[in-house]
Amino acid sequence: MQSASEDARLKTNSSVWILDDDRSIRWVLEKSLGKDGLATQSFESGGELLNRLSQETPGAIISDIRMPGIDGLELLTSIQQTH
Repeated sequence: MQSASEDARLKTNSSVWILDDDRSIRWVLEKSLGKDGLATQSFESGGELLNRLSQETPGAIISDIRMPGIDGLELLTSIQQTH
């Protein structure tokens, strides 16, 4: 269960970032989350997402695990170390 402050924070930043190297997966997630009123932004690579993360913070990130380059687990480790 989330606290009131967590709920407020998520409402103020309800953007969800989607990371997947498969375009069709990104598309399905964007459409599904958009129906729930969430703003989405999709990324094809972990490096692209990390670059954007230095400028903006999403409400949540949905990431594929196995991808070329920076995979989902490496992304998680990088985010934990820097944020």
